[in-house]
Amino acid sequence: MAPATRTEAPADEVRRPRPSVRHLAGCAAILLDADGRVTQWGGGAVRLFGRPPETAMGHDICDLLLRGTRRETVHRALRQVASGVRWCDVLSAECADGRVHDVVFTWEPLAHPGPWGAVMVTAVDASPPRHDGADASARERLALLDELSTHMSATLDPRQAAEDFTAFAVPRVADTATLYVIEGLLRDEEHPERAPDGSMRVRRLALKLGARQTDEVKWHAAFPVDEVVGYSARHPASRCMTANAPVFSSAADLEIDYLDRIIGVLGEPALRYLEMSSFLTVPLTARGMVLGFIALSRFPDRSRFDEHDKALAEDLAVRAAISIDNARLYTRERRTAQALQDNLAPRTLTAPPGLEVAHRYLPASAMRAGGDWYDVIPLSDTRIALVVGDAMGHGAVAAGAMGQLRAAVRALAGTDQPPDAVLRRLDHMAEDMDAIQCATCLYAIVDLATHTCSLACAGHPPPILVSPDGTASVLDLPAGLALGLGDPAFARAFTTTEVPMPPGSTLALYTDGLVESREQDIDTGIATLRHALASPGPTLESTCESIIAALPRQYDDVALLLTRTTS
Repeated sequence: MAPATRTEAPADEVRRPRPSVRHLAGCAAILLDADGRVTQWGGGAVRLFGRPPETAMGHDICDLLLRGTRRETVHRALRQVASGVRWCDVLSAECADGRVHDVVFTWEPLAHPGPWGAVMVTAVDASPPRHDGADASARERLALLDELSTHMSATLDPRQAAEDFTAFAVPRVADTATLYVIEGLLRDEEHPERAPDGSMRVRRLALKLGARQTDEVKWHAAFPVDEVVGYSARHPASRCMTANAPVFSSAADLEIDYLDRIIGVLGEPALRYLEMSSFLTVPLTARGMVLGFIALSRFPDRSRFDEHDKALAEDLAVRAAISIDNARLYTRERRTAQALQDNLAPRTLTAPPGLEVAHRYLPASAMRAGGDWYDVIPLSDTRIALVVGDAMGHGAVAAGAMGQLRAAVRALAGTDQPPDAVLRRLDHMAEDMDAIQCATCLYAIVDLATHTCSLACAGHPPPILVSPDGTASVLDLPAGLALGLGDPAFARAFTTTEVPMPPGSTLALYTDGLVESREQDIDTGIATLRHALASPGPTLESTCESIIAALPRQYDDVALLLTRTTS
Protein backbone atom coordinates (compact mmCIF):
# COMPACT_ATOMS: atom_id res chain seq x y z
CA MET A 1 0.00 0.00 0.00
CA ALA A 2 1.26 3.45 -0.87
CA PRO A 3 2.38 5.64 2.04
CA ALA A 4 -0.08 8.23 3.24
CA THR A 5 0.22 11.63 1.66
CA ARG A 6 -1.54 14.90 2.36
CA THR A 7 -3.10 16.76 -0.52
CA GLU A 8 -2.83 20.52 -0.85
CA ALA A 9 -6.16 22.33 -0.70
CA PRO A 10 -6.86 24.54 -3.72
CA ALA A 11 -6.77 28.29 -3.29
CA ASP A 12 -10.56 28.69 -3.51
CA GLU A 13 -11.15 26.34 -0.58
CA VAL A 14 -11.17 27.53 3.00
CA ARG A 15 -8.40 25.88 4.95
CA ARG A 16 -9.31 24.38 8.28
CA PRO A 17 -6.79 23.08 10.80
CA ARG A 18 -6.53 19.31 10.98
CA PRO A 19 -8.26 18.00 14.10
CA SER A 20 -6.09 16.43 16.73
CA VAL A 21 -6.60 12.76 17.48
CA ARG A 22 -8.24 13.58 20.81
CA HIS A 23 -11.19 15.16 18.98
CA LEU A 24 -12.25 11.90 17.32
CA ALA A 25 -15.79 10.90 18.26
CA GLY A 26 -16.76 8.12 15.81
CA CYS A 27 -15.47 6.26 12.76
CA ALA A 28 -16.83 4.26 9.84
CA ALA A 29 -15.60 2.08 6.99
CA ILE A 30 -17.14 2.66 3.55
CA LEU A 31 -16.38 1.14 0.16
CA LEU A 32 -16.77 3.10 -3.10
CA ASP A 33 -16.50 2.20 -6.76
CA ALA A 34 -14.18 4.10 -9.09
CA ASP A 35 -16.87 6.75 -9.72
CA GLY A 36 -17.50 7.45 -6.04
CA ARG A 37 -20.72 5.42 -5.62
CA VAL A 38 -21.23 3.50 -2.37
CA THR A 39 -20.83 -0.28 -2.69
CA GLN A 40 -20.40 -1.10 1.01
CA TRP A 41 -21.94 0.72 3.99
CA GLY A 42 -20.88 -0.79 7.29
CA GLY A 43 -22.33 -0.55 10.77
CA GLY A 44 -19.94 2.24 11.67
CA ALA A 45 -21.30 4.34 8.79
CA VAL A 46 -24.85 3.72 10.01
CA ARG A 47 -23.92 4.99 13.47
CA LEU A 48 -21.86 7.95 12.28
CA PHE A 49 -24.19 9.29 9.60
CA GLY A 50 -27.54 7.88 10.72
CA ARG A 51 -28.31 6.31 7.35
CA PRO A 52 -29.21 2.62 6.94
CA PRO A 53 -27.48 0.67 4.13
CA GLU A 54 -30.56 0.58 1.89
CA THR A 55 -30.56 4.41 1.64
CA ALA A 56 -26.83 4.60 0.91
CA MET A 57 -25.95 1.73 -1.45
CA GLY A 58 -25.41 2.86 -5.03
CA HIS A 59 -25.53 6.58 -4.24
CA ASP A 60 -22.80 9.08 -5.11
CA ILE A 61 -20.89 9.96 -1.95
CA CYS A 62 -21.23 13.68 -2.79
CA ASP A 63 -25.02 13.53 -3.11
CA LEU A 64 -25.29 11.31 -0.05
CA LEU A 65 -23.15 13.20 2.48
CA LEU A 66 -21.61 16.29 0.93
CA ARG A 67 -24.57 17.68 -1.06
CA GLY A 68 -22.32 18.25 -4.06
CA THR A 69 -20.46 21.16 -2.45
CA ARG A 70 -17.13 19.33 -2.61
CA ARG A 71 -17.65 17.43 -5.85
CA GLU A 72 -14.40 18.61 -7.42
CA THR A 73 -12.51 17.73 -4.24
CA VAL A 74 -14.00 14.23 -4.29
CA HIS A 75 -13.17 13.78 -7.97
CA ARG A 76 -9.61 14.86 -7.25
CA ALA A 77 -9.47 12.30 -4.45
CA LEU A 78 -10.74 9.56 -6.76
CA ARG A 79 -8.09 10.41 -9.35
CA GLN A 80 -5.35 10.36 -6.72
CA VAL A 81 -6.48 7.04 -5.28
CA ALA A 82 -6.74 5.58 -8.80
CA SER A 83 -3.02 6.34 -9.17
CA GLY A 84 -2.33 4.26 -6.03
CA VAL A 85 -1.84 7.12 -3.54
CA ARG A 86 -3.79 7.52 -0.30
CA TRP A 87 -5.79 10.77 0.10
CA CYS A 88 -6.79 12.49 3.35
CA ASP A 89 -8.71 15.71 4.09
CA VAL A 90 -11.42 17.25 6.29
CA LEU A 91 -14.87 17.75 4.73
CA SER A 92 -18.21 18.84 6.17
CA ALA A 93 -20.70 15.96 6.03
CA GLU A 94 -24.46 16.02 6.55
CA CYS A 95 -26.12 13.33 8.64
CA ALA A 96 -29.62 11.94 8.06
CA ASP A 97 -31.05 14.23 10.76
CA GLY A 98 -29.62 17.32 9.06
CA ARG A 99 -26.67 17.83 11.40
CA VAL A 100 -23.50 18.99 9.64
CA HIS A 101 -20.13 18.20 11.19
CA ASP A 102 -16.51 17.96 10.13
CA VAL A 103 -15.28 14.51 9.20
CA VAL A 104 -11.75 13.33 8.49
CA PHE A 105 -11.93 11.24 5.31
CA THR A 106 -9.05 8.90 4.51
CA TRP A 107 -9.30 7.25 1.09
CA GLU A 108 -7.02 4.42 0.04
CA PRO A 109 -6.96 2.15 -3.02
CA LEU A 110 -7.98 -1.47 -2.76
CA ALA A 111 -5.22 -3.84 -3.76
CA HIS A 112 -7.43 -5.51 -6.39
CA PRO A 113 -10.17 -3.12 -7.52
CA GLY A 114 -13.07 -4.38 -9.57
CA PRO A 115 -16.73 -3.69 -10.29
CA TRP A 116 -17.46 -4.48 -6.63
CA GLY A 117 -15.29 -1.64 -5.32
CA ALA A 118 -12.10 0.32 -5.78
CA VAL A 119 -11.72 2.70 -2.81
CA MET A 120 -11.75 2.05 0.93
CA VAL A 121 -12.88 5.12 2.89
CA THR A 122 -12.34 5.57 6.61
CA ALA A 123 -14.51 8.41 7.97
CA VAL A 124 -13.75 9.82 11.42
CA ASP A 125 -15.92 12.36 13.22
CA ALA A 126 -13.87 15.48 14.04
CA SER A 127 -16.45 17.21 16.24
CA PRO A 128 -15.36 18.53 19.67
CA PRO A 129 -14.91 15.89 22.39
CA ARG A 130 -17.98 15.00 24.47
CA HIS A 131 -15.92 13.89 27.48
CA ASP A 132 -17.90 10.66 27.74
CA GLY A 133 -15.29 8.22 26.49
CA ALA A 134 -16.63 8.13 22.92
CA ASP A 135 -13.58 9.96 21.60
CA ALA A 136 -11.27 7.36 23.14
CA SER A 137 -13.38 4.52 21.69
CA ALA A 138 -13.26 6.03 18.21
CA ARG A 139 -9.55 6.63 18.54
CA GLU A 140 -9.02 2.97 19.36
CA ARG A 141 -11.23 1.83 16.47
CA LEU A 142 -9.41 4.08 14.01
CA ALA A 143 -6.01 2.87 15.18
CA LEU A 144 -7.06 -0.77 14.89
CA LEU A 145 -8.62 -0.24 11.45
CA ASP A 146 -5.38 1.30 10.22
CA GLU A 147 -3.36 -1.52 11.78
CA LEU A 148 -5.63 -4.15 10.21
CA SER A 149 -5.17 -2.57 6.77
CA THR A 150 -1.42 -2.91 7.20
CA HIS A 151 -1.62 -6.40 8.69
CA MET A 152 -3.86 -8.08 6.14
CA SER A 153 -1.85 -9.04 3.10
CA ALA A 154 -3.07 -8.17 -0.39
CA THR A 155 -3.88 -11.81 -0.99
CA LEU A 156 -6.26 -13.32 -3.50
CA ASP A 157 -6.62 -16.50 -1.46
CA PRO A 158 -9.71 -16.49 0.83
CA ARG A 159 -8.04 -18.80 3.32
CA GLN A 160 -4.96 -16.61 3.61
CA ALA A 161 -7.19 -13.56 4.11
CA ALA A 162 -9.03 -15.43 6.88
CA GLU A 163 -5.76 -16.40 8.56
CA ASP A 164 -4.52 -12.81 8.36
CA PHE A 165 -7.63 -11.53 10.10
CA THR A 166 -7.70 -14.09 12.92
CA ALA A 167 -3.97 -13.55 13.53
CA PHE A 168 -4.72 -9.84 13.91
CA ALA A 169 -7.78 -10.28 16.14
CA VAL A 170 -5.91 -12.40 18.72
CA PRO A 171 -4.99 -11.02 21.20
CA ARG A 172 -5.94 -7.43 20.23
CA VAL A 173 -9.68 -8.04 20.34
CA ALA A 174 -10.23 -11.56 21.68
CA ASP A 175 -8.54 -14.59 23.20
CA THR A 176 -9.68 -16.83 20.35
CA ALA A 177 -10.95 -16.04 16.87
CA THR A 178 -12.48 -18.34 14.26
CA LEU A 179 -13.63 -17.33 10.80
CA TYR A 180 -16.32 -19.23 8.87
CA VAL A 181 -17.79 -18.80 5.39
CA ILE A 182 -21.07 -20.21 4.18
CA GLU A 183 -20.45 -23.63 2.68
CA GLY A 184 -20.43 -23.64 -1.10
CA LEU A 185 -19.86 -19.90 -1.39
CA LEU A 186 -16.23 -20.32 -2.40
CA ARG A 187 -17.08 -22.60 -5.30
CA ASP A 188 -20.65 -21.76 -6.33
CA GLU A 189 -21.69 -18.66 -8.21
CA GLU A 190 -24.97 -18.18 -6.36
CA HIS A 191 -25.43 -17.59 -2.64
CA PRO A 192 -26.43 -20.96 -1.12
CA GLU A 193 -29.97 -21.07 0.23
CA ARG A 194 -30.71 -21.69 3.88
CA ALA A 195 -32.10 -25.11 4.80
CA PRO A 196 -35.90 -25.32 5.35
CA ASP A 197 -35.39 -25.63 9.12
CA GLY A 198 -33.34 -22.41 9.17
CA SER A 199 -30.03 -24.14 9.81
CA MET A 200 -26.86 -23.08 8.07
CA ARG A 201 -23.80 -25.03 6.96
CA VAL A 202 -20.49 -23.17 7.13
CA ARG A 203 -16.84 -23.97 6.49
CA ARG A 204 -14.13 -23.08 9.00
CA LEU A 205 -11.37 -21.19 7.18
CA ALA A 206 -9.14 -20.14 10.07
CA LEU A 207 -8.70 -20.64 13.80
CA LYS A 208 -6.38 -18.57 16.00
CA LEU A 209 -5.69 -19.31 19.67
CA GLY A 210 -4.22 -17.07 22.32
CA ALA A 211 -0.84 -17.71 23.91
CA ARG A 212 -2.46 -19.51 26.84
CA GLN A 213 -3.82 -22.25 24.57
CA THR A 214 -0.46 -23.96 24.29
CA ASP A 215 -1.54 -27.31 22.87
CA GLU A 216 -2.39 -26.12 19.37
CA VAL A 217 -2.15 -29.64 17.95
CA LYS A 218 -5.10 -30.79 20.08
CA TRP A 219 -7.11 -27.64 19.34
CA HIS A 220 -6.65 -27.94 15.58
CA ALA A 221 -7.44 -31.65 15.75
CA ALA A 222 -10.70 -30.83 17.56
CA PHE A 223 -11.55 -27.90 15.26
CA PRO A 224 -9.80 -28.58 11.94
CA VAL A 225 -9.57 -25.94 9.27
CA ASP A 226 -11.83 -26.64 6.26
CA GLU A 227 -14.30 -28.63 8.35
CA VAL A 228 -17.93 -28.10 7.35
CA VAL A 229 -20.29 -27.75 10.31
CA GLY A 230 -24.02 -27.15 10.58
CA TYR A 231 -25.67 -24.73 13.02
CA SER A 232 -29.32 -24.78 13.99
CA ALA A 233 -31.52 -21.71 13.51
CA ARG A 234 -31.25 -20.82 17.21
CA HIS A 235 -27.45 -20.92 17.32
CA PRO A 236 -25.75 -17.51 17.66
CA ALA A 237 -24.02 -18.02 14.30
CA SER A 238 -27.30 -18.57 12.45
CA ARG A 239 -29.00 -15.69 14.29
CA CYS A 240 -26.05 -13.42 13.52
CA MET A 241 -26.17 -14.20 9.78
CA THR A 242 -29.97 -14.03 9.59
CA ALA A 243 -30.18 -10.62 11.26
CA ASN A 244 -26.87 -9.43 9.75
CA ALA A 245 -25.95 -8.08 13.16
CA PRO A 246 -23.54 -9.04 15.98
CA VAL A 247 -24.82 -11.39 18.68
CA PHE A 248 -23.61 -11.63 22.27
CA SER A 249 -23.78 -15.14 23.67
CA SER A 250 -22.65 -17.42 26.47
CA ALA A 251 -21.60 -21.03 26.83
CA ALA A 252 -25.26 -21.99 27.23
CA ASP A 253 -25.91 -20.95 23.63
CA LEU A 254 -23.21 -23.22 22.17
CA GLU A 255 -23.96 -26.53 20.51
CA ILE A 256 -23.37 -29.67 22.59
CA ASP A 257 -20.90 -30.98 20.02
CA TYR A 258 -18.87 -27.77 20.30
CA LEU A 259 -18.77 -27.98 24.10
CA ASP A 260 -17.82 -31.65 24.00
CA ARG A 261 -14.87 -30.88 21.74
CA ILE A 262 -13.58 -28.16 24.08
CA ILE A 263 -13.96 -30.40 27.09
CA GLY A 264 -12.11 -33.09 25.16
CA VAL A 265 -9.15 -30.74 24.87
CA LEU A 266 -9.24 -28.99 28.25
CA GLY A 267 -10.96 -31.58 30.44
CA GLU A 268 -14.08 -31.35 32.61
CA PRO A 269 -13.00 -28.16 34.48
CA ALA A 270 -13.32 -26.33 31.19
CA LEU A 271 -17.12 -26.26 31.46
CA ARG A 272 -17.07 -23.92 34.47
CA TYR A 273 -14.40 -21.86 32.75
CA LEU A 274 -16.57 -21.50 29.64
CA GLU A 275 -19.59 -20.51 31.70
CA MET A 276 -17.67 -17.43 32.86
CA SER A 277 -16.34 -16.61 29.36
CA SER A 278 -17.79 -14.09 26.91
CA PHE A 279 -18.66 -14.75 23.25
CA LEU A 280 -19.35 -12.42 20.32
CA THR A 281 -20.42 -13.51 16.84
CA VAL A 282 -20.09 -10.92 14.03
CA PRO A 283 -21.38 -11.29 10.46
CA LEU A 284 -19.07 -10.98 7.48
CA THR A 285 -20.96 -8.78 5.03
CA ALA A 286 -19.67 -7.49 1.69
CA ARG A 287 -21.63 -5.82 -1.11
CA GLY A 288 -24.88 -6.44 0.70
CA MET A 289 -24.35 -10.20 1.03
CA VAL A 290 -23.60 -12.17 4.20
CA LEU A 291 -20.57 -14.37 3.54
CA GLY A 292 -20.22 -15.99 6.94
CA PHE A 293 -19.24 -14.89 10.44
CA ILE A 294 -16.42 -14.37 12.89
CA ALA A 295 -16.64 -16.09 16.30
CA LEU A 296 -14.71 -14.29 19.06
CA SER A 297 -14.30 -15.36 22.67
CA ARG A 298 -12.80 -13.89 25.84
CA PHE A 299 -11.86 -15.81 28.94
CA PRO A 300 -12.94 -14.86 32.49
CA ASP A 301 -9.75 -12.93 33.33
CA ARG A 302 -10.59 -10.39 30.59
CA SER A 303 -13.49 -7.94 30.45
CA ARG A 304 -16.63 -9.25 28.80
CA PHE A 305 -17.61 -8.06 25.33
CA ASP A 306 -19.68 -4.84 25.46
CA GLU A 307 -21.28 -2.40 23.01
CA HIS A 308 -17.95 -0.75 22.30
CA ASP A 309 -16.42 -4.12 21.43
CA LYS A 310 -19.40 -4.86 19.19
CA ALA A 311 -18.91 -1.61 17.26
CA LEU A 312 -15.20 -2.27 16.92
CA ALA A 313 -15.75 -5.85 15.76
CA GLU A 314 -18.29 -4.68 13.15
CA ASP A 315 -15.82 -2.21 11.64
CA LEU A 316 -13.04 -4.78 11.60
CA ALA A 317 -15.36 -7.37 10.05
CA VAL A 318 -16.15 -4.99 7.18
CA ARG A 319 -12.51 -4.94 6.14
CA ALA A 320 -12.10 -8.67 6.59
CA ALA A 321 -15.26 -9.37 4.57
CA ILE A 322 -14.15 -7.14 1.69
CA SER A 323 -10.77 -8.81 1.54
CA ILE A 324 -12.30 -12.31 1.59
CA ASP A 325 -14.96 -11.39 -0.96
CA ASN A 326 -12.38 -9.86 -3.30
CA ALA A 327 -10.46 -13.12 -3.11
CA ARG A 328 -13.65 -15.15 -3.60
CA LEU A 329 -14.72 -13.17 -6.67
CA TYR A 330 -11.23 -13.29 -8.15
CA THR A 331 -11.06 -17.06 -7.64
CA ARG A 332 -14.46 -17.48 -9.27
CA GLU A 333 -13.48 -15.31 -12.23
CA ARG A 334 -10.20 -17.20 -12.64
CA ARG A 335 -12.04 -20.53 -12.50
CA THR A 336 -14.55 -19.32 -15.10
CA ALA A 337 -11.80 -18.00 -17.35
CA GLN A 338 -9.83 -21.21 -17.04
CA ALA A 339 -12.89 -23.28 -17.91
CA LEU A 340 -13.53 -21.09 -20.93
CA GLN A 341 -9.95 -21.36 -22.05
CA ASP A 342 -9.78 -25.12 -21.51
CA ASN A 343 -13.01 -25.69 -23.43
CA LEU A 344 -12.44 -23.20 -26.24
CA ALA A 345 -8.72 -23.60 -26.93
CA PRO A 346 -7.72 -26.49 -29.23
CA ARG A 347 -6.87 -29.59 -27.21
CA THR A 348 -5.05 -31.25 -30.09
CA LEU A 349 -3.93 -29.97 -33.47
CA THR A 350 -4.15 -32.43 -36.33
CA ALA A 351 -1.66 -31.87 -39.15
CA PRO A 352 -2.29 -33.36 -42.59
CA PRO A 353 0.36 -35.44 -44.36
CA GLY A 354 3.24 -33.25 -45.48
CA LEU A 355 3.13 -30.91 -42.46
CA GLU A 356 4.56 -31.28 -38.94
CA VAL A 357 3.14 -29.22 -36.08
CA ALA A 358 4.43 -28.41 -32.57
CA HIS A 359 2.91 -25.88 -30.20
CA ARG A 360 3.07 -24.48 -26.68
CA TYR A 361 0.76 -22.35 -24.57
CA LEU A 362 2.14 -20.92 -21.33
CA PRO A 363 -0.09 -18.76 -19.10
CA ALA A 364 1.69 -15.93 -17.34
CA SER A 365 0.34 -17.26 -14.06
CA ALA A 366 -1.51 -20.34 -12.91
CA MET A 367 -3.87 -17.88 -11.19
CA ARG A 368 -5.27 -16.38 -14.38
CA ALA A 369 -6.26 -17.17 -17.94
CA GLY A 370 -5.62 -15.02 -20.96
CA GLY A 371 -6.60 -14.42 -24.56
CA ASP A 372 -3.71 -15.95 -26.51
CA TRP A 373 -4.75 -18.66 -29.01
CA TYR A 374 -3.72 -20.54 -32.14
CA ASP A 375 -5.21 -23.09 -34.49
CA VAL A 376 -4.47 -25.34 -37.48
CA ILE A 377 -7.38 -25.70 -39.92
CA PRO A 378 -7.21 -28.12 -42.91
CA LEU A 379 -8.78 -26.50 -46.00
CA SER A 380 -8.11 -29.32 -48.46
CA ASP A 381 -5.68 -32.21 -48.92
CA THR A 382 -2.85 -29.78 -49.71
CA ARG A 383 -3.90 -26.43 -48.19
CA ILE A 384 -3.79 -25.69 -44.46
CA ALA A 385 -4.75 -22.51 -42.61
CA LEU A 386 -2.61 -21.43 -39.64
CA VAL A 387 -3.74 -18.74 -37.23
CA VAL A 388 -2.40 -17.14 -34.07
CA GLY A 389 -3.97 -14.30 -32.11
CA ASP A 390 -4.00 -12.33 -28.89
CA ALA A 391 -7.20 -10.89 -27.39
CA MET A 392 -5.92 -8.22 -25.04
CA GLY A 393 -6.41 -8.63 -21.32
CA HIS A 394 -6.75 -11.47 -18.85
CA GLY A 395 -9.56 -13.31 -17.14
CA ALA A 396 -12.99 -14.38 -18.33
CA VAL A 397 -13.43 -11.47 -20.74
CA ALA A 398 -10.17 -12.20 -22.58
CA ALA A 399 -10.81 -15.94 -22.59
CA GLY A 400 -14.31 -15.38 -23.93
CA ALA A 401 -12.99 -13.07 -26.65
CA MET A 402 -10.43 -15.70 -27.58
CA GLY A 403 -13.17 -18.30 -27.96
CA GLN A 404 -15.29 -16.00 -30.12
CA LEU A 405 -12.36 -15.18 -32.41
CA ARG A 406 -11.30 -18.79 -32.79
CA ALA A 407 -14.86 -19.86 -33.69
CA ALA A 408 -15.17 -16.96 -36.16
CA VAL A 409 -11.86 -17.78 -37.86
CA ARG A 410 -12.86 -21.42 -38.26
CA ALA A 411 -16.15 -20.35 -39.84
CA LEU A 412 -14.41 -17.89 -42.18
CA ALA A 413 -11.72 -20.43 -43.12
CA GLY A 414 -14.46 -22.60 -44.58
CA THR A 415 -15.19 -19.91 -47.18
CA ASP A 416 -11.69 -20.52 -48.64
CA GLN A 417 -10.85 -16.84 -49.04
CA PRO A 418 -7.34 -15.32 -49.12
CA PRO A 419 -5.88 -14.22 -45.75
CA ASP A 420 -6.55 -10.49 -46.22
CA ALA A 421 -10.25 -11.18 -46.95
CA VAL A 422 -10.50 -13.41 -43.87
CA LEU A 423 -9.05 -10.66 -41.64
CA ARG A 424 -11.31 -8.05 -43.22
CA ARG A 425 -14.40 -10.14 -42.47
CA LEU A 426 -13.05 -10.97 -38.98
CA ASP A 427 -12.57 -7.26 -38.27
CA HIS A 428 -16.20 -6.59 -39.22
CA MET A 429 -17.34 -9.38 -36.92
CA ALA A 430 -15.12 -8.16 -34.05
CA GLU A 431 -16.99 -4.85 -34.00
CA ASP A 432 -20.11 -6.75 -32.88
CA MET A 433 -18.30 -8.78 -30.22
CA ASP A 434 -18.64 -6.83 -26.96
CA ALA A 435 -15.87 -8.83 -25.27
CA ILE A 436 -13.31 -7.71 -27.86
CA GLN A 437 -11.78 -4.29 -27.35
CA CYS A 438 -8.56 -4.97 -29.20
CA ALA A 439 -7.06 -8.17 -30.62
CA THR A 440 -4.13 -8.95 -32.88
CA CYS A 441 -4.15 -11.80 -35.37
CA LEU A 442 -2.00 -13.40 -38.06
CA TYR A 443 -3.63 -15.68 -40.64
CA ALA A 444 -1.63 -17.86 -43.06
CA ILE A 445 -2.40 -20.48 -45.70
CA VAL A 446 0.26 -23.08 -46.49
CA ASP A 447 -0.08 -24.68 -49.94
CA LEU A 448 1.83 -27.96 -50.07
CA ALA A 449 1.23 -28.35 -53.81
CA THR A 450 2.78 -25.01 -54.81
CA HIS A 451 5.20 -24.85 -51.84
CA THR A 452 4.04 -21.34 -50.93
CA CYS A 453 2.64 -19.59 -47.89
CA SER A 454 0.20 -16.65 -48.04
CA LEU A 455 -0.04 -14.44 -44.95
CA ALA A 456 -1.90 -11.36 -43.70
CA CYS A 457 -1.41 -9.51 -40.43
CA ALA A 458 -3.69 -7.52 -38.12
CA GLY A 459 -1.27 -5.75 -35.79
CA HIS A 460 0.47 -8.97 -34.80
CA PRO A 461 4.23 -9.61 -34.33
CA PRO A 462 5.83 -10.80 -37.61
CA PRO A 463 6.34 -14.53 -38.23
CA ILE A 464 9.77 -16.08 -38.78
CA LEU A 465 10.47 -18.39 -41.71
CA VAL A 466 13.39 -20.84 -41.54
CA SER A 467 14.56 -22.08 -44.94
CA PRO A 468 15.77 -25.68 -45.47
CA ASP A 469 19.39 -24.50 -45.19
CA GLY A 470 18.75 -23.10 -41.68
CA THR A 471 18.54 -19.40 -42.52
CA ALA A 472 15.94 -17.75 -40.26
CA SER A 473 14.27 -14.60 -41.62
CA VAL A 474 11.71 -12.27 -40.07
CA LEU A 475 8.99 -11.81 -42.69
CA ASP A 476 8.38 -8.17 -43.49
CA LEU A 477 4.57 -8.03 -43.68
CA PRO A 478 2.32 -4.96 -43.78
CA ALA A 479 1.42 -4.56 -40.11
CA GLY A 480 -2.29 -3.89 -40.56
CA LEU A 481 -4.52 -2.63 -37.77
CA ALA A 482 -5.53 -4.67 -34.74
CA LEU A 483 -9.03 -6.16 -34.83
CA GLY A 484 -11.86 -4.33 -33.17
CA LEU A 485 -10.38 -0.83 -33.31
CA GLY A 486 -12.72 0.21 -36.10
CA ASP A 487 -10.66 3.15 -37.35
CA PRO A 488 -12.13 4.15 -40.74
CA ALA A 489 -8.93 6.01 -41.66
CA PHE A 490 -7.23 2.65 -42.22
CA ALA A 491 -10.17 1.29 -44.23
CA ARG A 492 -9.30 -2.21 -42.99
CA ALA A 493 -6.16 -2.19 -45.12
CA PHE A 494 -5.11 -5.80 -44.72
CA THR A 495 -2.70 -7.14 -47.32
CA THR A 496 -1.84 -10.69 -48.36
CA THR A 497 1.84 -11.46 -48.86
CA GLU A 498 3.00 -14.67 -50.53
CA VAL A 499 6.40 -16.25 -49.78
CA PRO A 500 8.00 -19.50 -50.99
CA MET A 501 7.95 -22.38 -48.49
CA PRO A 502 9.84 -25.36 -49.99
CA PRO A 503 9.92 -28.75 -48.23
CA GLY A 504 11.97 -28.60 -45.03
CA SER A 505 10.93 -25.01 -44.26
CA THR A 506 9.75 -24.07 -40.76
CA LEU A 507 7.27 -21.28 -40.01
CA ALA A 508 7.08 -19.84 -36.49
CA LEU A 509 3.95 -18.00 -35.33
CA TYR A 510 3.86 -16.59 -31.79
CA THR A 511 2.37 -13.93 -29.51
CA ASP A 512 4.21 -10.95 -28.05
CA GLY A 513 4.46 -12.55 -24.61
CA LEU A 514 7.18 -14.84 -26.00
CA VAL A 515 9.49 -12.06 -27.20
CA GLU A 516 8.70 -9.04 -25.01
CA SER A 517 9.38 -8.68 -21.30
CA ARG A 518 10.44 -6.21 -18.65
CA GLU A 519 14.06 -7.16 -19.26
CA GLN A 520 14.14 -6.69 -23.05
CA ASP A 521 12.23 -4.97 -25.82
CA ILE A 522 10.37 -6.82 -28.55
CA ASP A 523 13.09 -6.32 -31.20
CA THR A 524 15.68 -7.99 -28.98
CA GLY A 525 13.24 -10.81 -28.23
CA ILE A 526 12.54 -11.42 -31.91
CA ALA A 527 16.28 -11.52 -32.60
CA THR A 528 16.70 -14.11 -29.83
CA LEU A 529 13.85 -16.16 -31.25
CA ARG A 530 15.35 -16.02 -34.75
CA HIS A 531 18.70 -17.23 -33.40
CA ALA A 532 16.99 -20.13 -31.56
CA LEU A 533 15.14 -21.15 -34.73
CA ALA A 534 18.38 -21.07 -36.71
CA SER A 535 19.75 -23.74 -34.32
CA PRO A 536 16.86 -26.22 -34.24
CA GLY A 537 16.65 -29.37 -32.19
CA PRO A 538 16.41 -32.86 -33.68
CA THR A 539 12.59 -32.65 -33.68
CA LEU A 540 10.06 -29.86 -33.89
CA GLU A 541 9.00 -30.62 -30.30
CA SER A 542 12.57 -30.24 -29.03
CA THR A 543 12.85 -26.97 -30.97
CA CYS A 544 9.79 -25.72 -29.09
CA GLU A 545 11.46 -26.58 -25.80
CA SER A 546 14.73 -24.87 -26.72
CA ILE A 547 12.86 -21.71 -27.77
CA ILE A 548 11.00 -21.48 -24.46
CA ALA A 549 14.29 -22.00 -22.60
CA ALA A 550 16.14 -19.38 -24.68
CA LEU A 551 13.61 -16.57 -24.18
CA PRO A 552 13.47 -14.60 -20.90
CA ARG A 553 10.99 -15.05 -18.10
CA GLN A 554 7.43 -14.46 -19.34
CA TYR A 555 5.21 -11.87 -17.67
CA ASP A 556 2.46 -12.31 -20.24
CA ASP A 557 0.72 -15.31 -21.76
CA VAL A 558 2.73 -17.08 -24.45
CA ALA A 559 1.53 -18.91 -27.56
CA LEU A 560 3.96 -20.59 -29.97
CA LEU A 561 3.04 -22.52 -33.11
CA LEU A 562 5.73 -24.17 -35.25
CA THR A 563 4.98 -25.85 -38.58
CA ARG A 564 7.42 -27.65 -40.90
CA THR A 565 6.74 -28.80 -44.45
CA THR A 566 7.99 -32.30 -45.21
CA SER A 567 6.85 -32.71 -48.79
